[in-house]
Amino acid sequence: MIKVALCGIGRMGSYHLAIHEKLAAENEDIRIVAICDVEAHKLSGGGTAKVNLSGAGIASHYNDYRHYTDYDEMLRSESLDFVDITLPTYLHCDAAVKALEKGIHCLCEKPMALSPAECARMADAATRSGRFLMIGHCLRFWREYVYLKHCVESGVYGQVRGAYFWRGGFQDHVKNPSWQDWIITKEKGGGALFDQHIHDIDAVRWLFGAPEAVSVCARTVFPKSANDIVSAAYHYGDKVVTALDDITYKGVPFSYGYKVNFEQATLEYRDNVLKVYAGDGTVFTPAYDDALTPSDDAYYNEIRYFYDCVRSGRKPDAVPLSDSAAAVSLALAETESAARGGAAVVVNH
Repeated sequence: MIKVALCGIGRMGSYHLAIHEKLAAENEDIRIVAICDVEAHKLSGGGTAKVNLSGAGIASHYNDYRHYTDYDEMLRSESLDFVDITLPTYLHCDAAVKALEKGIHCLCEKPMALSPAECARMADAATRSGRFLMIGHCLRFWREYVYLKHCVESGVYGQVRGAYFWRGGFQDHVKNPSWQDWIITKEKGGGALFDQHIHDIDAVRWLFGAPEAVSVCARTVFPKSANDIVSAAYHYGDKVVTALDDITYKGVPFSYGYKVNFEQATLEYRDNVLKVYAGDGTVFTPAYDDALTPSDDAYYNEIRYFYDCVRSGRKPDAVPLSDSAAAVSLALAETESAARGGAAVVVNH
C-alpha cells in the first residue's frame, strides 16, 4: 500500500488531489491518508478555486482524509510513503528536505527552489535518504511537448531552425489573490519568470540542451513582483529560440503553445491543438503513442509516473534533479540579463 499525503491545498493542490483520487480509484495499492494546509477551511474544500485545470475532475473527498494545519505534525503523526508538495516556491526546500529526511518520497511542484544553494540542499537530502525527489515539470508529460521532443531527437523532419514558445494571460490578483500574494512577491515566488516562464525554460533545455547564453528583456508591473513580462532569446548558434511570458494581460484568457520550424515541417501548438505543416503541403494532427503519456492530462501522467517509480523502485529519470536545478540557474541568468538591460549572460553548464 502506497500511503500518500498532500501539503498545500490551494489551486494547484486541489488539482493534484483530484488526480490522486482518480489514481486511488484505479489502483488498490494507493491510499490518500492526509492533507495539510495552514488555512483550515481549505481542508474541506472551502476557498479553493474549483477550476478543472487538468481534466481529472474536481477533488470531492476532502473529509475522507485526516486534516493537518501543521506540516511537521503531519510528518510526525503519519506513516507515509509519498508526500506531494504544492506549496509556494519559497517553502519548497524546507518541506522537501523534512520529508526526505523522514524517509518519504517527495513530488514537489516547480520550480525546484529560488536558489542553487536550496536546490543543492534538496538534492543532497534525496541522495542521503535514498528516497526519490521529483520536481513537477509537467511539460515533460504533455503529449504535444513529448511529440515535439521525439521530432527533435529523431530528426524525422530534419534539424530545428527556429523555435518560439509562449504563455500568459489574465489573472485577477485582487479578486483571486494567491496566499500572501506569493505569486507576485519576488522573495516568495520570484515573479512570472520563476513561477510561470520556468515551464518554457525547462522545456528549452530539455529539447535543445543548455544554451551558450541568454538575453532577456523584462518589465515588472506588480509592485512587489519581478519580471512579470519576459522575452527571452537563447543563444545556440545553429538555431533561433525565443520564449515570451506575460501575466499582465487585461482580460485575455490564459494560453500557451509553441511554433517550431524544422527543415522539412513546422509544428504549431495553439489552442490545445497540435498541427504539423509538412513540406509536401499536408497538414495533420499526429497520433500519440508513448508510454510516458497514457492520457491527454499531463498532470495525471506526471503523478501516475511518480507512483510507478515509487512502486517499482525505479529512479524518476524523466525529470532528473540536475535538470530541475539547471532550470533554476538558467532562470537566474535570465534575471541577471534583464537587470542588465538585455545584455547576453553566459550560461554555466
